[in-house]
Amino acid sequence: MIVKGMISGLVALCVLTGATGAFAQEDEREAMAKRLAPVGKLCLQGQECGTAVLLAAADVADVEEEAVASEADANANSSIDTAALYSGAGCAVCHANGIAGAPKMGDSAAWTARLAKGTDALYASAINGIGAMPAKGGRPNLSEEEVMALVDYMIAEE
Repeated sequence: MIVKGMISGLVALCVLTGATGAFAQEDEREAMAKRLAPVGKLCLQGQECGTAVLLAAADVADVEEEAVASEADANANSSIDTAALYSGAGCAVCHANGIAGAPKMGDSAAWTARLAKGTDALYASAINGIGAMPAKGGRPNLSEEEVMALVDYMIAEE
């Protein structure tokens, strides 16, 4: 009997204080929905979500703008906009500055040593990762064709 009274009292207390959420106001529900909303989107290989998002979100520095201008002439017939991918996919972050041992754009000596192994080896390194560079430069949503086009773009700029 005492237990039944205690449970009834707890239920009444919850109802009166709105602890169940049933009496939450509309603005409180909207605020709760915003807090519980996803903060990002996961793109798996083969899904159409990565490249367009990366290109739309790209914030290009002066170095990348020069690369875009020179690449537009070189790839007029290409279906992959490698200059925009270079900037948007984040390649320029390391390759424009030589960060973590990445060969810099325009540094012939750095690229010559890598080209001596052949372009297939460069493609494999870019696709699978090498040293501090993760596979596909940390962009798993890029296709292998896009990665190979980016390698060709950087070779052409050396």
